[in-house]
Parts: sequence; C-alpha cells; structure tokens
Amino acid sequence: MVTIVAHRGCSGVAPENTMAAFKLALGEPDIAIIELDVHLSKDGVPVVIHDHTLDRTTNGSGLVQAYTLEELRQLDAGGKFAPEFAAERIPTLEDVLELAKGRCKLHVELKMLANEYAGIEEKVVSLIQRHGMQDEVVLSSFNHDSMKRAYGLDPSIATGLIFLGKPTLLAEQLRYTGATSVSMHYAFMTPELAEEMAVLGIDLGVWTVDEPEVLARIIKAYPGMRITTNYPDRVLRIVWGDGVRA
Repeated sequence: MVTIVAHRGCSGVAPENTMAAFKLALGEPDIAIIELDVHLSKDGVPVVIHDHTLDRTTNGSGLVQAYTLEELRQLDAGGKFAPEFAAERIPTLEDVLELAKGRCKLHVELKMLANEYAGIEEKVVSLIQRHGMQDEVVLSSFNHDSMKRAYGLDPSIATGLIFLGKPTLLAEQLRYTGATSVSMHYAFMTPELAEEMAVLGIDLGVWTVDEPEVLARIIKAYPGMRITTNYPDRVLRIVWGDGVRA
C-alpha cells in the first residue's frame, strides 16, 4: 500500500501548517506521516509556516524572520482559509512535536535559502533530541548542505533531499549528505528511478499530488510509493475503492 503523507497537515480542508490541520491528520489512522515546514523567528525559535513571508497565510506581512515568537503568536493563521479558523495561530515546532509524539511520524522541511537561518539545524535537532523523537522525525530540505549539517549533528535522525527536477549522480549526492530519503515532484518520477532507489534502500516519495486522476495513475504504477498530498481522503478513496476497508 502507498504511504500517505499529509502535506502541511490535512491542508485541503483546514489551514495549512496549523494545529487544526495536524489534528485532522492525526485523526485518520491510515495517514502515516505529517509533513510541515520550519523557519526561525527573529529570536531564533523554530516556527511552523511554509512561506518566507506572512502575507499569504496570515493577517501579517513581511518576512517571518523579522518578527519575534511573541509577535508571531498574535497573528491569525487561519482566517484567510475560512472564518471559523480565525483562532488558529502559527505553531512552534515544539508544539507539533508534543502533539505528534508517539502518534504519527513527522517530515520536517527546513526552509533554507542559502544561509538565511544560520543555526537552524542545531535548534531543530536539539528539540528533537529533547523530546526523544529521533526515530519519529525525518528532516528534509531543498538545501542539501543543510541536510549534510543536520546529519553531522545527529546521524540517528533520518534526513532527506527534496528535488524539483530529475537529478544526476543521485546516489553520490545521497552518500555525500548522509540522506536516506528522496522526495521529488511527481512529474519527474520514472520506473527506472524507483528501481534504482529500491536497490539502494532509499525511501522514495513524490510531492504534491492532489488531482484524483494523477493520484490514481501513480498508485497504479507505484503501489508502494510515498505520496504527499493536501487531500489524503482522495488517496484513501482510490485505495479502498468503494470506501469499505478490508
């Protein structure tokens, strides 16, 4: 069976990267992993939000890193999605770790452009260690230098590389960084790549797949694939057919 990853929580039906979206994902036992994104606040606290700016998902504006945690906590992180979510706030990574511990694995993406968040790896790894969740969290990033640093800090915490395109010398990149998983845009997935990663023992996944016809095609072609989606319910409807679980 495919491995279902709830992208930013159940973000198709609740505001992304909020506790509401994460709680919905935790309520579905067939969701294996919750994906989320982390930035640093002005005072160096890992906070959960996707964009580098506040404008799209909150009632704030400007860069996330321009605000302290206390200031970020004052913002409405759900009202733009729907009025009934106006009480949602930007969570800290620690909030989500405490919520998910012992309940669901987390894929934590570090949002690193060049070196804008110096020390983010140390802060995130320290939090994971403090909560004893080394086996429950996978760190990932488009910034592969960041993943090499994270691996160096604690090799017991799995790391993954994210790609938009089809990389060359992928096996070499994985060895260099210490990463054990790959996530790529679904349009670049091929049977040859899937076979290569399987031989290497690399966990392989695609992002972000929402259209039912594309989901159905990927599930048929790659029945063991890790699929990141905003709509886990759509995957479940395809997997279970008539909706009656075996």
